[in-house]
Amino acid sequence: MSEHEDPKPSPPNAGDGWRVLSYLIGGVVVYGGIGLGLDRLFGTQFLLPVGIVLGAGLTVLLLHFRYGKS
Repeated sequence: MSEHEDPKPSPPNAGDGWRVLSYLIGGVVVYGGIGLGLDRLFGTQFLLPVGIVLGAGLTVLLLHFRYGKS
């Protein structure tokens, strides 16, 4: 066996779990941050939770279309 060959090659979708987790965390953080910024701009207290829920929901929808079975 050559020294450049990997003895156990990874399957093509080996990193999908980490990718899905990063999408979920990223969606919540980005939309939660937008909600936090709008809360501070308008002086309200409800847009942060709305942003978090909206980010999670849109991320799940994105993941459904990207990885869902046809």
